[in-house]
Amino acid sequence: MKILCSLPVRKEQREQVRSILSEAEFLGVKDFSEVDQDVEVLVSFGQDITEETLFHFPKLRWIQVMSAGIDDLPLQAIAGRGIALTNARGAHRIQMSEHILWSILTIMRQGQISIRHQERKVWYPEVRIEELYGKTVCIVGAGSIGEAVAKKCHAFGMNVYGITQVVNNHQDFDRIGLINDLSAFLGMSDIVIVILPLTPETFELFNRNLINQMKTGSYLVNVARGAVIDESALVEALKTGKIRAAALDVFAQEPLPENSPFWGMGNVLLTPHIAGHSPNYVARTFEIFKKNLAVYPDFSQMLNHIEISRGY
Repeated sequence: MKILCSLPVRKEQREQVRSILSEAEFLGVKDFSEVDQDVEVLVSFGQDITEETLFHFPKLRWIQVMSAGIDDLPLQAIAGRGIALTNARGAHRIQMSEHILWSILTIMRQGQISIRHQERKVWYPEVRIEELYGKTVCIVGAGSIGEAVAKKCHAFGMNVYGITQVVNNHQDFDRIGLINDLSAFLGMSDIVIVILPLTPETFELFNRNLINQMKTGSYLVNVARGAVIDESALVEALKTGKIRAAALDVFAQEPLPENSPFWGMGNVLLTPHIAGHSPNYVARTFEIFKKNLAVYPDFSQMLNHIEISRGY
């Protein structure tokens, strides 16, 4: 049984795979097309998997994506072949929740303005400071990352609301609702954090109408996908003060074009899609892969098994 991985493969990882499945041949490759067609499993960040890749491997049964997002994958072709798809949901919860709290603290204490004055050697204490304590935050996407954010927000004394697909045990949230509750929650929230997957249903979910239902002077953080928000509507809301400030890690077009208005906006904290970065990330995703390999080929027992019809 051949397993191909387009990430660097270390000796100890090969040994761990063999200890789980003794007949497995775990190969690290830069280009999937360099290997013969007798492959059952692909391990990848996803960008190198195309319809041509699927055609090249007629015996392919399972794809383990070492990221959370799957919107770049040929999903319909994967579904048409009956190939199982799993992702690395859960591997981002620590670093992304830390990034989100850093973003909130920075924009609410106008840290980006202080940094600009530091670079110019200007003593400027007249920045507007907000406290997190007592604020209401709405986490749009109350999954693994959202739960980690909720715990950290509670540590700051915040009221935490969450929007989820399925209401079950969300003990870290003071209030939990479905997407139909989003408008009402936005009107009560001082801070809105977007952590939704990009699907046909969430594409530009935050359009002009929904943004107008946000509390005036609220803050917005987006670490999901840029296309979840109508960026032209967001720019307008930032200019009028409907949204006081935004921390954006993702954009509809990446890298962000030089002519994007976001570059020059003083009330925008901009980072280049790095919220999920961590020196421990690959090790965490490999743990997910090993747990899934241990139950292969019982796909129903795998962690993060994707229902392609839903997109997550």
